[in-house]
Amino acid sequence: MTLIVIGFLIVLSHASMGSIKVAENYWTLKSNELVVVEDMTKYGSKVLVPLVCGEAFEGQNIIWKTVSGEKLQVQGNRILVMVEERQGGTYTCYSTEGNYLNHTLVLVQWPYRKIIKGTPEHGYIHCAANNYSGFFQCFWTWDETRAGKIAQIKVTRSHSVGNISCSLDSSANSITCQDHEYCPYAEELDHINLTIYFRSNYVIEAYFLPFQISDIVRPDMVRIRKKNNTLELQYPESWSTPFSYFPLTFQVKEIRCRKKADCDCSNHRSLKVNLTQEQQWPLKKGVMVCVRAQDDLCNSSWSKWNKYK
Repeated sequence: MTLIVIGFLIVLSHASMGSIKVAENYWTLKSNELVVVEDMTKYGSKVLVPLVCGEAFEGQNIIWKTVSGEKLQVQGNRILVMVEERQGGTYTCYSTEGNYLNHTLVLVQWPYRKIIKGTPEHGYIHCAANNYSGFFQCFWTWDETRAGKIAQIKVTRSHSVGNISCSLDSSANSITCQDHEYCPYAEELDHINLTIYFRSNYVIEAYFLPFQISDIVRPDMVRIRKKNNTLELQYPESWSTPFSYFPLTFQVKEIRCRKKADCDCSNHRSLKVNLTQEQQWPLKKGVMVCVRAQDDLCNSSWSKWNKYK
């Protein structure tokens, strides 16, 4: 469906609607889905939204109905419908004989964050990659008080065309993506720009996140193997190769556990935290060893702790 701005003559023909303004900022989300960008959060706020049934029906006596079957008073190929307090709707146009012609779903985009959980400081969407293959995942948490769903996902490179595909996981709270043109051996010059539109009823919220693979890379758990009186700290099987080109730094904590509760690598404060690239660690009696890893060449996230007791 082609959507165009209604001109001065159309506004005059609806002068009886008083001082309610005609929406000026709107865009097409998908075919037959119109998103109005207005501050519709105030009590009693209203805006007029222009709709067109189709270019082929210009000059015809078109009938419009709501999703409930209620017939609108206005007729014609081009009309204005009133949206009140972010309550959009589906409007269907018919011929005078009652034949279906087209429809438009009207949604409202607002600047607030209500559909998924998070904070401006810590973010709403979190992405991670366990190596430099070009695969990455992004996660979010739904707000239990709202029936949310994904309306659209857009992911591009900032300065290149790119070829990134994403699929919604079965859990509906994450996506898995692949940058098909990503080269792990070249410097990553531009950013991935991720935009996800979440919908709850007739409200749309847009979330934008720019990042590079090097920003979000997080190794999987370090493998620990005992050999005689030494622990071998092994790279995760999923980590990029060769290891000499993708080195890891290991963080090692030695903990003496008096109680079972003390044997938590994440919470226990060791007197000394060791950073090393060596993959051999001497084993001491009565000591639990906690190990995690980080990309040695960038300040990205640490892996989860693994331990040997």
